[in-house]
Amino acid sequence: MKKIFYAFTLAALFTAVSCADYLEQTPTNQYTDAQVWQDEYLVESHLAELYAASVFMINDALASYDGPNPSPLNVDFGTNYNWNFNLGVSAQGEGPIHATTIADEGKYSQRGAQTNYHGYKLYGIQKNSGFMRWWSNGYYLNRQLNHMIESMESSTLSKAKAFQAEARFLRAFNYFAMVKRYGGVPLILKETPIDAPDEIVYPPRNKEKDCWDFIINECLEIAELLEPNPTTAHASKWAALALASRAALYAGSIAQYGQVDLDGLVGIDASEAKGYYETAAKACEEIMTKSGKGLYKGSMGDGKAEDYVKNLEDVFLVKDNNEVLLSKHHQGQPGGINLWSWDICMSPKPNAWSVGQYVHPYYDFVENFDFVDGTSGKIDRSVLTSRSWTMDELWGNRDPRLRAWTWTNRYHWAGAVGFPWGNDTVSMYRGIRLPDGTDYYDITENVYEGVQCWGDQMQEMATGSMYHTGFGVAKYLEPGSDCMTWFVYSTTDYIILRYAEVLLNYAEACFELGRKGEALDAINQIRDRAGVAGLKNVTMDAIRKERLCELCFENHRYWDLRRWRIAETELSKPHSGITYVLDWASYQASLKTKTVDGKQVTERTAEPRFWIEFEDHIDSKTQDPTFLSNNYYLPIGDGTTTVNPNLRENPGY
Repeated sequence: MKKIFYAFTLAALFTAVSCADYLEQTPTNQYTDAQVWQDEYLVESHLAELYAASVFMINDALASYDGPNPSPLNVDFGTNYNWNFNLGVSAQGEGPIHATTIADEGKYSQRGAQTNYHGYKLYGIQKNSGFMRWWSNGYYLNRQLNHMIESMESSTLSKAKAFQAEARFLRAFNYFAMVKRYGGVPLILKETPIDAPDEIVYPPRNKEKDCWDFIINECLEIAELLEPNPTTAHASKWAALALASRAALYAGSIAQYGQVDLDGLVGIDASEAKGYYETAAKACEEIMTKSGKGLYKGSMGDGKAEDYVKNLEDVFLVKDNNEVLLSKHHQGQPGGINLWSWDICMSPKPNAWSVGQYVHPYYDFVENFDFVDGTSGKIDRSVLTSRSWTMDELWGNRDPRLRAWTWTNRYHWAGAVGFPWGNDTVSMYRGIRLPDGTDYYDITENVYEGVQCWGDQMQEMATGSMYHTGFGVAKYLEPGSDCMTWFVYSTTDYIILRYAEVLLNYAEACFELGRKGEALDAINQIRDRAGVAGLKNVTMDAIRKERLCELCFENHRYWDLRRWRIAETELSKPHSGITYVLDWASYQASLKTKTVDGKQVTERTAEPRFWIEFEDHIDSKTQDPTFLSNNYYLPIGDGTTTVNPNLRENPGY
C-alpha cells in the first residue's frame, strides 16, 4: 500500500513515499495526504508554502534562495547553477531588481550582482536565453496547486471552499505570469497522473484568448468565495477582482494593439478588445464602490510639501495600510528565507561591501514627473547646463512622488557618509568647478584644497569606467534598515496589488471605452493624493505617463510597454544620466567660521550649488538598448519543445 506523507518546511515542498508494510505506522513528524486535507492547521501550512513558492509575484523574481542547493522551485535552472546564481535571481536576493533594469526606468549598475540582464537590454532576447523564464517553475507550482484544489473537494473542513479558492487564485496568478510572457500556454487544470498517456503528459498550447479568459473568469468566480477582508498576506475578494481587472486590461490591449499568429496561439482578434475593457472597468468599479479600500493618506499631517513626501514613502512602509489589496509579508529572523534584500540592493552607501545602488534611474525617467503646478518636468537641457543650481531649485518643486521614490545628491539618508558636508546626507558629485570655469578632477590626489573631488556615493564611478545616472531608487527603502550585514535583512512587505493600480486600470479601460470623464476623475484622484495639480483633460499618453510615475519600480512598466506594442520604440532608445559638479565658489561662500567657547567652529549657512553635465548613451557607449519585434513573446526554448514536440515555438525564434 502507498502512503503520501507531507513534511512542512518553508524552503520547499517535499513528499515521502513508502510501500513496505513495516512502515505502515504513522510517523510523528509527517502526515499522510488524507490527514492533511482534514486538518485546518496543516492545510494552512501547506497553503503558506504555495504562497512562498509563488515568487513571480515579487517583481517577477524567478527562484527561491535556499542556500547552496537549488530547491525544487528552481527547476528552470537545473542543478548546474551555484548558489550565487540562485541568489541573483531569487525573490529573497537580487531577483526583484531585474524587472526595473530591463525597462526604461533605470539601468543596471553592472557591479556586484550575481546575474546580469544588461546584455538582454542591449541586444534583445535570443532563443534559449532563459531571460525572465517562468515555464518549468510555473508548471511545477501548477501541479502542486492542482493537487490541493482537487484534494479539497473531499475535505470536510468548514473552510474547504475558501482554502480551495485561495489555491485557485494562486493558480490563476501563476498562469498570468506565464501568459504575459509566452501567449497561449497549455492549460493544465487537473493533476496529471504519472502513468498518464502521452497526449496528456505532452499537451499542446491553448490559444492566448482561451488562457486570458480562463484567468479572468477564474478570478471573477473565486471572488465570490474568498473572504472580503482577511490579512493582506492572503488573497481576498478584492485581490481577485484586482487581478481580473489587470488580466482583462492586458487582454484588451493585446487585442487592440497586437496581431494574431500561429492560429491564435499568440494574439487576440481586435473585435474582442471592447469586451475585455468592459470587464476590467466593471471589476474595478466593484472594488471602488464596495471594498472600503482607498488611497493611503495616513501620514498627510498638515498637507505641507514634506507631508506629501512622507505619506508617499509610507504607502510602502506602513504594513497592511488601507491601500494594500495583497502583499508578501516579510517577517522573521534576519538572513532567513522570509525576508528580502531590497535595502542592501537599493540604498545609498554605506552598505556591505560598498555595493547597493544596483538600479540607477535614468534622467529621461525623472523628466516624466511634473512640477506641482502641473507643468511639464522637462526643461531645456541647454538651460540646465547654463548655470549652477541648488538641489531645491532642481527638485524641490517637483511631483512629491519623485522625491519620495528616488534619491539623489544632498538627499537625507541616515548614516550616509556625506563628506564634505557631514554625515546623513548623500554626496554624489563628481568634480569641482573652479571660478575660472575649469573642472578639477584628479583621481590620484582626489582632493582640492582639502575637499574630495568626488562624493562618497561616486567612488566606484570615479575612474569613469562605470556610468551613474545621478539617481537611486528610494521606494520601499526603510530608514534604519540593516544594510551592513548581508542579504535577506529587509522587512518591508512587498505590495503585489494596491488600490492605486485599480484606479489606473479603471482610467485606462474607461478611456478605451470612450468614458473620458471617469478616466479623468480616476487619474486626478491619484495626482491629488500625490500633491500635484490635476489634469484638465485626459489622453492615452497622459494615462501611460501616470502609470509610469505612480507604479515605478513595481514591475509594471516593462509589461505595459509590451502589451501596448510600443516597446520596439520606447525600449530601443538611448538613455541619459546627469553628473553633478560641485561649484567651488558657492561651496566656500556657504561656510562661515565663528568662535564658540573660545574655539573656531565652521558652519554651513547656505546650500552649495552644482553644475549639471549630461551623460548620453549611458547604458553603453557602443550599443544603445534594443527591443526586437519578436520579443513581444518570450521564447519557449529548445529544451522545452524537444521534450514536448506538441509545443509550437513562438514566432521569430
